[in-house]
Amino acid sequence: MIMTYGGNISIGSNCSINPYTIIYGHGGTKIGNNVLIAGHCMIIPNNHVYKDRSKTIWEQGNISKGINIEDDVWIAHNCSILDGVTLEKGSVVAAGAVVNKNVPAYAVVAGVPAKIIKYRV
Repeated sequence: MIMTYGGNISIGSNCSINPYTIIYGHGGTKIGNNVLIAGHCMIIPNNHVYKDRSKTIWEQGNISKGINIEDDVWIAHNCSILDGVTLEKGSVVAAGAVVNKNVPAYAVVAGVPAKIIKYRV
């Protein structure tokens, strides 16, 4: 499912996006070439503001920084990629990971929150 919500989503060539993956476009989502996204993933370039306890979260609005997924990236099953993240070229996101920080080129990340476990050789 691809939902722009007034933002932009661009998808490069030779990409595979599997069933039940949801890609939002709020702050802009850019997916490079040769990217593999497994099923049940969430690409969410948006976050709620919740700092002011005197207001409801609904009243405080959203922040949308965008997400950039560079070329030759593999996002395995059931991952969440959160607002403001860049997955650099050749990176791998292990199944079930929640990525809330940038991932360097050719790094393999896993966990909640995602941490580097090794680099591709």
